[in-house]
Amino acid sequence: MGDLGIDGWKLGVQIVAFLIFIFLMWRLALGPILAVLDKRQEKIRESIEAAQRMQVEMQATAARNEEILAEARREAQAIVTNAQDVRTATIAKAQDEAAKQAGEFLARERTTLQAEVAQARLQLRQEFADLVVSASAKIVRKELDPAAQAKLIEETLAEAAAGAGGQTPVA
Repeated sequence: MGDLGIDGWKLGVQIVAFLIFIFLMWRLALGPILAVLDKRQEKIRESIEAAQRMQVEMQATAARNEEILAEARREAQAIVTNAQDVRTATIAKAQDEAAKQAGEFLARERTTLQAEVAQARLQLRQEFADLVVSASAKIVRKELDPAAQAKLIEETLAEAAAGAGGQTPVA
């Protein structure tokens, strides 16, 4: 190898140095770099798995939220329906109560009016009877001719009309 300008001893030392260099490079540089790359790759894989789990959880949460929202809508609709039913029942009850009270009031007023009419008729009969008695007494006291009797009856009726507020009694 001497002809080529290669010294065997130097070549051997260089090969041993090169192997030591590769060993040290592997041990000190490449090993830690590969370990960091492996750790990085593991973290990336875990992050992807976590993101997939989060996505599945988000979908499940979204589905639960939709179910809860649908249930809330159903409950709200039930509350609205119930409130409308209560309102309708309350209005009907109030109308029934008002009709009942109006009927009772009308019945009381009708009874009162009938009593007042009966009282007025009784009073009118009494006044008419008093007039008849008064006129008869005046006629009996005086024996008058028919013209004088008619005049006396008219005077008595006029007095009664003046006493009754200007109204003439009707039989």
